[in-house]
Amino acid sequence: MTIRVLAADDQQVVREGLALLLSLLPGVEVVGTAADGADALAQVAELRPDVVLMDLRMPGMDGVAATRRLRAEHPAVKVIVLTTYADDRSVVGALQAGADGYLTKDAGGDEIRQALERVLGGQAVIDPAVQRLLVDAVVASSPPPGATVGAGEPPSAGLPDGLTPREPTSNPGRSRSRSYPMDSPRRRGRMMRRRAHPVPAAV
Repeated sequence: MTIRVLAADDQQVVREGLALLLSLLPGVEVVGTAADGADALAQVAELRPDVVLMDLRMPGMDGVAATRRLRAEHPAVKVIVLTTYADDRSVVGALQAGADGYLTKDAGGDEIRQALERVLGGQAVIDPAVQRLLVDAVVASSPPPGATVGAGEPPSAGLPDGLTPREPTSNPGRSRSRSYPMDSPRRRGRMMRRRAHPVPAAV
């Protein structure tokens, strides 16, 4: 099976070098090159490639916007981002737009060919260095174990002793008075005082 590829990059020397590299790979045919996202969309509609190698930062319509349009208008066409940018914001933006893979321009010919085959097989392809960035970004955005609620307060902060967060709602009276065990000295003292000073019955 021959994989039909369209390469989109705003730098002519990169486009030509990438097209030359791809043409040397067995089973890969370069059907066209595009200078920006809008050009890529137009050529996809005309040439029907299997995969688009998409740069991210291009004038006019950038790679993220073009990828989003491609996913909506040509869902069968796979998109692999091929860029110099490996920061987590660029990666997440491309993947959210619908990219099937993300490679940096450090990738060699064999790595690109394997990525082409894998995305056509339904797999996602992420550059190993980019994977590390994604993991670090997720860890940095996750709350630490034992995180507290509010401004550094534990879930029961500000509640009477022994009450859970749900108890004040279901037992509003308990928020102002405490309840003691039947056999506690405080409870026995209360009962004895009530017996010594009974409340007069209502007339």
